[in-house]
Parts: sequence; C-alpha cells; structure tokens
Amino acid sequence: MDWLLYIPLLAFLLLLGGEAWLGRRQPNRHGPWDWAIHLSGFAFQGAVIPACGYLLASRALPAALPDFANVVPLGWVGAFLLNFVFVDFLFYWQHRLFHRSPGLWKLHCCHHTAARVDVWVTSRNSLLTHFLFVYLLVNPLLGYLVDRPDAFFAGAALTASLDLFRHASLDYGRVPGAARLAAILGQVFVLPSAHHRHHGSSESEVAGNFGANLIVWDRLFGTRLPGGGYPDAYGVKDSPDPLSQLIYPLKAPAGASHPAAAKHAPEP
Repeated sequence: MDWLLYIPLLAFLLLLGGEAWLGRRQPNRHGPWDWAIHLSGFAFQGAVIPACGYLLASRALPAALPDFANVVPLGWVGAFLLNFVFVDFLFYWQHRLFHRSPGLWKLHCCHHTAARVDVWVTSRNSLLTHFLFVYLLVNPLLGYLVDRPDAFFAGAALTASLDLFRHASLDYGRVPGAARLAAILGQVFVLPSAHHRHHGSSESEVAGNFGANLIVWDRLFGTRLPGGGYPDAYGVKDSPDPLSQLIYPLKAPAGASHPAAAKHAPEP
C-alpha cells in the first residue's frame, strides 16, 4: 500500500501547476510566518501523522486487539466507501464542532487566519490540532478492522488529495466546459469555490460549508451557504499572533469571528 502515499503528492504537484496556469488573482501574499505555519503543517500532515497512523495500525492495534484484524467483511467497494463517505460524515460534525466550541475554535482558528487561500493553506494548523482530526483518531482502527485495508486507505488517499483540491485557488471557469461540469459535480462534492466560501472573512461565510469530500452533509443539515463563487476576502477578525496560533493556541484569545459563527450556524 506504499504507493497510496504518492497519490496526494502527485495531486499537490498537479495543483501547484494548475494554480500557476489557472490561478486566481488574490491581493494578499503569504508572509514569513504564513510560510512557517504552512510548511510545518505539510511536515506534520505529510510525515508525522501518517507515521503515527501506521504505528497504531501495524503495532499498537495488533498488540491490543490481535483477534480483530480484518474481521469486518466489506469488500473493496465497502471498505473504500467506509472511508470516503462515513469518515467524511464524521469529519463534517467534527468540523462544525470546531466552529461552535470556543475552546476548539482556538485550536482551529489558525486554519482560518490566512488572508490568502491556496493549496499551501491546506495543512495550515496549530501543531496540536494535527493530532485531533478524526482521520488520525479513527482511520487506523477502521483500517485495521476491515477485510480490505488497501481499499480503505485508497479512500484516505483520495480524501487527502481532495483536501488539497478544495483549498486550491483555481479559475477553472477559463477551461471550456469546466464551469458546467463544476455546476453538476458541486451538487455532490465540495469544490474549491464552496470551500473558499467557508474561508471568507464575513461572519455568515465562516458558519457554513463544513463538508470535506461531500457537500451532501451541508445540504442535509442546513449549513450549505447560498449562492456561489469565491469570497471577496479571507481571514478572521482579531486573530491571535502567529506564534500563539502555531505553538500554544489554547492560551490565545479566541478570534472575534467565533461567536458570530456559533450564532449563525443552524442548530442540528
């Protein structure tokens, strides 16, 4: 399954080229602290977190649950969908909770402080937050239990690639036929314009479009933002200083956008 690790890497390289070719013009640039947070995020998400997941699935779980390896008979398609759909459903609710809880918002706020959103912002997070995402919390266990872990982790690799895609700053409408295709796919999947809306600087924008792979959850639970297109501006008000965002987010004051996000987000 080692080849699965190269799928997100290939997606990253392709999206960098896509932004160079079809990138949207944004007035802001990433500063030195932005690059420090972005690159640390890619190091954690690209190496540290996968290593932790691998050790859990290949060492800790076999030692703790030796009789439960590959006991859930889902087959290739079922194991793939367990990751791509069910884990995505869990992420939707975790993401909503990150915006509703003042304490969790402090951990998540770093991801929203970027005044420019592109593929580099994908892994922008406080160092602690990388270990709290549902992907690390449940993927090793579910991948250990299913009869086709290769299919399950293929779903994880596709999810990681789509994470990069939805953060990419792409004017794909410049490609003939792409806008029409995007209108169709956008009814089911989270496209860049939808996720960029979630990164918008207005209070109403940060309170919706919580899905990762599928926009279906936002449609079902009333958090899909109306309209379309990219936001006019990015970032949150009164964001903590960069070092607080990266190293000790829980000691930083919550950004001013959190109470508004909680106020505007629909009740489940």
